[in-house]
Amino acid sequence: MMDSKIKKSWNTNAEEWIRVIEGEQIGSRRFTNQAILRVIGQLPAKRLLDVGCGEGWLTRSLTALGKTAVGIDATETLLAHARNQGSEQYYQVTYEALMEGQRLNEAPFDAAVFNYSIYQKEGLPLLLQQVRNHLTENGQLIIQTVHPFFLVQQNLGYTSQMIEDAWKGLPGNFSEGHAWYARTLEDWVAVIIEAGMHLRDLVEVKDHEERPVSLILRAS
Repeated sequence: MMDSKIKKSWNTNAEEWIRVIEGEQIGSRRFTNQAILRVIGQLPAKRLLDVGCGEGWLTRSLTALGKTAVGIDATETLLAHARNQGSEQYYQVTYEALMEGQRLNEAPFDAAVFNYSIYQKEGLPLLLQQVRNHLTENGQLIIQTVHPFFLVQQNLGYTSQMIEDAWKGLPGNFSEGHAWYARTLEDWVAVIIEAGMHLRDLVEVKDHEERPVSLILRAS
């Protein structure tokens, strides 16, 4: 569940996040952006839900791929910016509302994407289940997240754990950092199984030095 500290952090940092993203200041996104678009572009899915869409770059990019995309997010400042960038539809919807069964008027979708938008430890299987209910019979979930190798890089034990500040290490003048839950590969698979879904495949995204930077999971 996205707690109040996460919401407050994003509300505080929304404008700075937009500035950093539009300035292409996060180097790893050169690899991760291309990777998520490549995975989605290979799917037959036509209608997609961008869950935790932020400032809307992915939603707009899906339109450019010939898809129909709808974005949802909890942070209105990010949504307001997204609405000014294109014709896509954006709605303010919280994870809590999704978990409680809120319906989306545009459903069903062929696929739903979580692109670096999962931070919580508790309740994730239920969130995935509820989002799955907004999809067609053969609909798929695509999740891109920080690669579990991050734990090794940070000299932490290779076990799922809370990380103190999600903004740490990113360029930009961020404040009021929120905690996020880093999962091992084994625990990501366990979450998908607990949600009653099947892992169809995974992609380990690497940078130009062949270091893993993100993990993309595709489930149905």
